[in-house]
Amino acid sequence: VANLIRNIEKFRNRFGCNAKQLSELIGCDPSYISKVEKGRVTPSLDKIIAIANYFEIEFIELFK
Repeated sequence: VANLIRNIEKFRNRFGCNAKQLSELIGCDPSYISKVEKGRVTPSLDKIIAIANYFEIEFIELFK
């Protein structure tokens, strides 16, 4: 889970979007990604896939 959190933030910064923007882009509450990055929420597989699709990567890349 630590790699997932770190990589979401890494890719988010590469793409120049903040946590609120990414949350909204994947159809979630505006605070969703912030909660994921703080370890308060574990994203479901469908949300992980949506995040990966936005970043145009395979979802497994978020776990490396």
